[in-house]
Amino acid sequence: MMDKRVVRGMLSFLTVAVLLLTAGCGTGKQAWDPQAGVVLRVTPDPGIASSVREVEKIDPPVRMKAGGLSGVMGGMHLKAFRGGTYDLRIPVPQLTDGQIPIFYSLSSEPVNAIVECRLQQAVSGSSAVNVHIKAAKGEEVLVKWAGAVLISESFEDGAIEQGDPYVQASSCVQSGDPKIKGIAEKLWQSSGGEEGYAAGIQKFIMGMKQAKQPSSLDALGILSSGCNTICTSNANLACALMRAKSIPCRSVAVIPTIPRRFEMHRVAEYRDGNRWVSFDPSCVNMDIPLKPWQNIVMARTSIGEEEASMKPRPGAMAGCPVGQEAEFARLGLNLFGNDFFWTVAAPLAEFEVTEETASMSADLWRRFLHTGELSPAQVKAAGARDAASFTVAVGAK
Repeated sequence: MMDKRVVRGMLSFLTVAVLLLTAGCGTGKQAWDPQAGVVLRVTPDPGIASSVREVEKIDPPVRMKAGGLSGVMGGMHLKAFRGGTYDLRIPVPQLTDGQIPIFYSLSSEPVNAIVECRLQQAVSGSSAVNVHIKAAKGEEVLVKWAGAVLISESFEDGAIEQGDPYVQASSCVQSGDPKIKGIAEKLWQSSGGEEGYAAGIQKFIMGMKQAKQPSSLDALGILSSGCNTICTSNANLACALMRAKSIPCRSVAVIPTIPRRFEMHRVAEYRDGNRWVSFDPSCVNMDIPLKPWQNIVMARTSIGEEEASMKPRPGAMAGCPVGQEAEFARLGLNLFGNDFFWTVAAPLAEFEVTEETASMSADLWRRFLHTGELSPAQVKAAGARDAASFTVAVGAK
């Protein structure tokens, strides 16, 4: 079951975020090129959303316990305070070690609200989609998406990632601050190494006592408030403590395969030799490292995206790294209502994935990122519920 402290933290963050939205926080400055990337030719959802909803109803929740196929979905409730056309960017499931996206689809209510979608690359290298929306003044728009992701513990993406840039301090990860350095030194002395240090960071964060309401989500801000119930700030603090000991560390936006609704969740991953080791400072999952089937990776944050986190922008609290949720190019179309942003992931089928099947699936996704069009094989694979039918689907010409 989800930790009650995490639930309270999610509610706390929602409250603060709504206040920021209604106050009109943001500079309105275009943060990315909405014409970049390739046009996404939307394929209707073949039933992934309905399958996830059925699993979501089961109590106690059904967690993934091995590789296989996971369904993932999310939505945004938007309102146009001024009529016009708007661009927003949202993360998509990432091709990375341990996971291979198979299917992705977008829809809106009203159906003609989405004018165009473009697959893009964020600064961090993470994939994202720019959604071009047209809405009249006062109009409410629902944007929903659904996807399927293949989980394979043995799959390695092959992308070369350098850990060195993630040892420096940033505006939301203040690893050079004397207070953070002092905490890091104390935790490190009894750690026995990186993994024990990560466990010590988990324990330290969960042991913090809230003294006041948080006003920002950066590492120093969360230490000042003592609030340990917001995953974004917990991840910022974890990264700061890791970097204070010269261990490369970055935060990662994920959707836990619990399945329960999250606004979005954020964990940390540190560099150990030639591999990244992920752990959850908020303890939704205690494992170190986290298993590939415990989370769907949606975005990894760059140092530049951390630096931008403390600059006012629409729909985001100070200290929230760019690219975690929905990024708005300008004010006028804002998140709205109690259901303003949500995500959920759920197991669809558990089965063993061979290296050949994983490789074929990855090639199909790379093609999709390049062309913007899903193949019939991917649509068929999204509906598979066992290893044999999935392998036949991705191998079809």
